[in-house]
Amino acid sequence: MRQSNRVRGRLPAILLAALLALGMAGGAAAEKVTDVGFYFDTVVTLTLYDPADGLMQELWSACDRYEKLLSKTIEGSDVDRINRSGGEAVPVDPETWEILARAEEISEASGRAFSVTIAPVTGLWVFTGEEPYRPTDEEIAAKLPLVDDAKLVLSADGTVSLPEGMEIDLGGIAKGYIADRIAELCKGRVSGAVLNFGGNVYCVGAKPDGSAFNVGIRDPQGEEFSTKAIVTVTDTSVVTSGIYERYFIRDGVWYHHILDPKTGVSSDSDLASATVVCPSSMTADAAATACIVLGREGALELLNRLGLDGALITREGEIAMTDGFAEAYQFRLYPQ
Repeated sequence: MRQSNRVRGRLPAILLAALLALGMAGGAAAEKVTDVGFYFDTVVTLTLYDPADGLMQELWSACDRYEKLLSKTIEGSDVDRINRSGGEAVPVDPETWEILARAEEISEASGRAFSVTIAPVTGLWVFTGEEPYRPTDEEIAAKLPLVDDAKLVLSADGTVSLPEGMEIDLGGIAKGYIADRIAELCKGRVSGAVLNFGGNVYCVGAKPDGSAFNVGIRDPQGEEFSTKAIVTVTDTSVVTSGIYERYFIRDGVWYHHILDPKTGVSSDSDLASATVVCPSSMTADAAATACIVLGREGALELLNRLGLDGALITREGEIAMTDGFAEAYQFRLYPQ
């Protein structure tokens, strides 16, 4: 289900914690169209300035296609076919192959802190609903041998092979890829756009008056829509991963959905959130997840090695940034 809002001039901002300045900052009025849908287990909000006719529907059609292609839970998707292949090579869409190739690169670069083959372990956990579940140590130990990205084989003929019993889940990278593709569809057909895929925000160009977009970074210790800081960007993506997104507390322990592939349990690093700013939302998506697992020092080393810009917030509320981040994106605390 989607909900549309078409007006001329200013429109109150939606999801303040994700984006603080969707509205125009003066100047000539521009048509602003906002539409909301639910894809990839995420509320997706698309805001387009002066869109070409039919563009919004084209974007939602693309979201439909990608969900059917990449979802682990949709029968017949590329991911589903790989997981049920019994070890046989599976021909996949070139886009699926591209995502998996980039996933493998970041997995290797991060020392396997990011993993798409962690699916057998994540399938044991329940983080939502009335009865969250923490699997037993024995259950986790039985599945850990199946977590090994090095065994995922991408062949030059466009096929993918995975040993029998292993499974993949693209939840840590697919949203970023989809945001990239939706942004590409917008370019040249809007005066500006903000594409909000939950923790992935892609700002296409700038506002119609030429000013940059302000994107909020959530306060990990605050309420759902609280904001810790703001960055100012044009024509790039801002991706944040955090331990507050899906979690439950049991016996005083905070269990969150970002699992360490080496242990099969929630990462216990010192980081509460990681924000990566990058023109490739796919790269930023996977890198931000890896950062949470690696912790502050490992995350900074990874970001610097990959040439990525990032801001990290520890569980104690301290902030660490890559060199030049604050100046490049006008990083400031909120409220000031």
